[in-house]
Amino acid sequence: MVKNEDSDSENDVNQNCPVTYSQNSSNSDDGTFDWSSSQQANVLGAFYYGYLITQIPAGYVASKIGGKHIYGLGILTTGILTFLTPPVSYLGVQWLIALRFLEGMTEAVTYPSFNHLIGRWAPKFELSVIATLAASGAPFGNMLTQPLVGYLCSLDLLSGWPLGFYAVGVLVIIWYVVWLFVAYDSPDDHPRISENERNYIKMHSEIDQNQRAIPWKKILTAVPFWGLLVAHVSVNFITYGMMSCLPQYLSNVLNFDIEANGFLSALPWLCCFVASLLSSNLTDFLRSRRYVTTTFIRKVNQLICTIIPGLFLVLAGYAGCNATAAVTYIAIGMFFFGFHYSAYNCNNLDLAPQYAGVINSMTNTAATIPGFVAPLVVEFVTRDNVHSEELWRHAFYVFAGVAWTGGITFMLLGSGKLQPWAQPSSFLTTEPSQ
Repeated sequence: MVKNEDSDSENDVNQNCPVTYSQNSSNSDDGTFDWSSSQQANVLGAFYYGYLITQIPAGYVASKIGGKHIYGLGILTTGILTFLTPPVSYLGVQWLIALRFLEGMTEAVTYPSFNHLIGRWAPKFELSVIATLAASGAPFGNMLTQPLVGYLCSLDLLSGWPLGFYAVGVLVIIWYVVWLFVAYDSPDDHPRISENERNYIKMHSEIDQNQRAIPWKKILTAVPFWGLLVAHVSVNFITYGMMSCLPQYLSNVLNFDIEANGFLSALPWLCCFVASLLSSNLTDFLRSRRYVTTTFIRKVNQLICTIIPGLFLVLAGYAGCNATAAVTYIAIGMFFFGFHYSAYNCNNLDLAPQYAGVINSMTNTAATIPGFVAPLVVEFVTRDNVHSEELWRHAFYVFAGVAWTGGITFMLLGSGKLQPWAQPSSFLTTEPSQ
């Protein structure tokens, strides 16, 4: 899609590692657009600046009118903008930056409204499984799209690269039509579930069906909220590092042809997806049998998803020129990273299911910052030589340090207990101290 600024192949690879690029690899310099590295960074970063703006308003509105249409329209609009990306790109980089900014704004409404819906549909001891099944679409999508888009880019039709944008846009439109018919804001609104199921969900819910004022001050002064926020930021630092910085490492240091090795590129996300399903089922099994408290298992999962992946990310930096070993280390780390879906990811639903969307909008706004900070950190650390294995190791130590800080902070400040200010007026807990 974009031309390389340096057409001298001798200067565009790590001379210490063998070059494995195929002749048709995307690492050639014959891209469609001649954009500088700073312009490319602005295109990528524009999304996250837009993503900062609409999350808290979306959480608030979802608490008032429900999450179904906010979530659906957010996904639909983002899909349409994705479909429009290729033609807008030809208008100029400034137009693409504006489009990416709008994409960030429209996609940002999804997580707060998604959490609002989960809070109203998930019974207490099924929170981990239901929230994870829904959210695991993220690693599953990454697992599918990386090799798929790599294949589409290799085709001659429409120059190849626009096909990925068109495919995603069409799939989103189809998804939205289905969403309109199967999704509802609450069990009371759903016309097709049985009365037994409706009553079961409501009986095991920890929310008031009636609207309540949002206790902003009590949320902001709750210690567990800050433990959750730090954990969320640290995990997103790893997530955005995997999405944006890891491909640079594989390409610039290991001379790894990501397009020609689609399965290896998707393997870390496959491991994350599998672990998310396993850990969520195990977590809710242990909680429902009361073998562990919610606080204990959330903290254990958070330590697993930060300490171990940070270690394996550092190990990947010592893989030398062995791309397979590096991807293996990363895949193992991403397997344990999948435990975060049953850690901080569900914790807002533990603390206050009534305000799950609002709390997520606040923590996810802060956790968006790593989206543009992580690439800047890598750029700063590797500025002297982007092909240096040693400098990339320093970058990986930074990522690991952030992850470990988040895990330890959540262990000290986190809680899995329903907060007093979030208890329904008629709620009498029978669960032991958590």
